[in-house]
Amino acid sequence: MYILFIIFGIVIVIGFCLLFGMYLRDKRKTTSASTKRRLKTPNIPSYELSSWIDDEVAARKLYRKPDLSVAELADELGISERRLRHAINNAYNKTVSEYLNDRRIQAACQMLRKQPYKRVEDIGTDVGFASIPAFRKLFVRTMGQTPDQYRQMINNSKYGTTD
Repeated sequence: MYILFIIFGIVIVIGFCLLFGMYLRDKRKTTSASTKRRLKTPNIPSYELSSWIDDEVAARKLYRKPDLSVAELADELGISERRLRHAINNAYNKTVSEYLNDRRIQAACQMLRKQPYKRVEDIGTDVGFASIPAFRKLFVRTMGQTPDQYRQMINNSKYGTTD
């Protein structure tokens, strides 16, 4: 009977060690994936980082994801959250969220100019806003007019009309 307890204890210890080893191996894989992505990112000096971030966000249209978190953006760019926040704040005096919303408004303005027949609601969704009221409110705060008024102004200036 005593030997059965010893054997049972040894089996439990071996099982625990195997499970713990598998856990550590999986943890190393996820850590190494983000480390590999960081290694692919060039070592950019701080004074050029905000420009590089801006280029990457624009080229890859990362702002289009409505629920993009700072952690996800930093991971996509291959830099730390702290470095991302610091670069955006120093260059633009904004939070990362404010910066992304500005990028969304810029993209919306471009779409309003280039796609005159596309619905404003679809444009708001396409540029990454989760809700249309939030898109309209931020557009008015940033541009001083609604998206519809902005589009009308663009159309009037294209055709030389004044209302």
